[in-house]
Amino acid sequence: MREVHLKGYMPDILKEVYEFNQIFNAEEPELSLIFAKCDMLLDECFIDTLDAYGCARWESMLAIKAKDTDTLELRRLRIKAALNGDTPYTMRSLKNKLDALCGEGNFILKYANDIYTLTVGLGLPAKSQFDYLKQVLEEIVPANIVIDIYLMYNTHEVLSAFRHTFLANYKHKQLTEEVIT
Repeated sequence: MREVHLKGYMPDILKEVYEFNQIFNAEEPELSLIFAKCDMLLDECFIDTLDAYGCARWESMLAIKAKDTDTLELRRLRIKAALNGDTPYTMRSLKNKLDALCGEGNFILKYANDIYTLTVGLGLPAKSQFDYLKQVLEEIVPANIVIDIYLMYNTHEVLSAFRHTFLANYKHKQLTEEVIT
């Protein structure tokens, strides 16, 4: 919170007047609160800095149903997707949309022309967005294209970079389904 010192704006002769000091002591907390509310209002203007209240307002305007278990980041992601609701007509624009939704490098995108199949492998860092990404793809991909979406679990190739003593601290499910760093 921003500190407000009104005494610094007064001439030196008035700084010692009791009544002015009492007025300043009463007004400084109120002005600090106003500045804090202004900062919060500014944060609500941008989707990347929305808080729970801002997300709830956008969700009500866009008719998005949020779950109780959704994180703030996931709620912001849904709002972004709804606002950027244009249908991608090229693989490049689809890749750009997935970059915005999942984060760059958190997915693999392949399209097989001969069998009309779009394959999307979702990385473990974007695991919480799997269901939402599936819903988005079903909405934007043409109906004659089969969507094959899967989660890219950790493989032996990924885990071989770690020592056995380090990996022994994890259970099998953790090794395959969680991001290991």
